[in-house]
Amino acid sequence: MQNYDLALDAKEMYEESTGKITEIEGVKAKTVDMDDYTITYVDVLNENGTKKIGKPLGRYVTVEMPKFKEYGFAFYKAVSEELSEIIKSFKIPNNPTVLVLGLGNEKITSDALGPMCIDKLIVARHLYTEFPGYNSELGKVCAIRTGVLGTTGVETLEIVKGVSQHIKPDLVIAIDSLASRSVGRLATTIQITDTGIMPGSGIGNNRKEISKNTLGTPVIGIGVPFVIDASIMAEEQGIGSIINLKGLFVTPKEIDVLVNQMTDIISAGINLSFHNISLEDIDSYIN
Repeated sequence: MQNYDLALDAKEMYEESTGKITEIEGVKAKTVDMDDYTITYVDVLNENGTKKIGKPLGRYVTVEMPKFKEYGFAFYKAVSEELSEIIKSFKIPNNPTVLVLGLGNEKITSDALGPMCIDKLIVARHLYTEFPGYNSELGKVCAIRTGVLGTTGVETLEIVKGVSQHIKPDLVIAIDSLASRSVGRLATTIQITDTGIMPGSGIGNNRKEISKNTLGTPVIGIGVPFVIDASIMAEEQGIGSIINLKGLFVTPKEIDVLVNQMTDIISAGINLSFHNISLEDIDSYIN
């Protein structure tokens, strides 16, 4: 089975391959319909579930917003707050030191989600280390842009391990751009998982995974699919046998706007999760 970034994609691919749209042994799924978006919980419970859909044991929460481009501030506020609640639903220590990773290449728009989110995070860990006894509504959050192997010459995992060994975070959050097998999920879907992230897996450029297994620290992965393999689109249109597009990835034409909008939602969701402030207060801390 091809390795899909989204657990929903992997689950649907298994169902299509077997012709059975039923409960998968070792996988528990539940969908909740909200007013303007849908939340799907996929839990991979055991090795059988991993074997079936090709995803590691853990929880995958997917927020789908099919009319994402049409919504205004009230919608962004609602989804940001929902994202914060999802993050806090995972097992997080009290008053944690949080390391946020902005994965990806900031020079490629469809891969720039991680680095762009870092710019909009409120970081305050340094205040607690520089000023003993410091107390604030701000949490102990720090963040780094990791770059990519092609521009740094260093595996992302090696960078993260080095930083983690020094600051000893209680939680790592890794933000990355993903790939999907569904055109409808491009730039309209957020996946949050406690299994971490394997950078580049969706486009066949597998790097070493960033997870609790490799870091020894809980890792929450947050990602949005911005690209799709063109060969999948060709197959849907019945021209897959005429032209070979495998390995060519395409992205929506308004990708710059979409990445910016998703950056606002995800960064706000993280800020609300670890700082005791309102959504309206965030800009005053960043600007």
